[in-house]
Amino acid sequence: MSEPFVLQSGNGSRWVLYPPEDPYGDGYVLALPTELRGDGMTAAAVVELDGIFVSPHTARLSAFFGTLAADRRGWEGVRQWTSARRQLTLEAAHDGVGRVSLGVTLRAADTAPAFAPWSATLLFGIEASRELPHLARRLSDFLEAEP
Repeated sequence: MSEPFVLQSGNGSRWVLYPPEDPYGDGYVLALPTELRGDGMTAAAVVELDGIFVSPHTARLSAFFGTLAADRRGWEGVRQWTSARRQLTLEAAHDGVGRVSLGVTLRAADTAPAFAPWSATLLFGIEASRELPHLARRLSDFLEAEP
């Protein structure tokens, strides 16, 4: 696998995930180089994801998107997913009409959001019934491929 996963908005903003790597070769942790680009801003970090041994209380990134796609007709409030060391946070809200607003925040690792030395957020609008299932499938295929 060599192609990155890219979510791009109509205004050119991009969330880019590069192929995950297994830095220790044991499958416990996956390193996911990640970028946000938009409106003259670029932010990059290596996000740590839980590997093969995930706590039953931890949702995988692909499972988070799978749940959003399964509930594409709508949900109340904001759904959130955060990576193991809090470098990546996703917040999804459904407008009840057919659009999902996805906020993608990238920040310095191991810091509480209020104390992060830097963070960057981009918002993406996603059509719930057509784009969201396709996005979830693409992301799952990308993340579940062998590193």
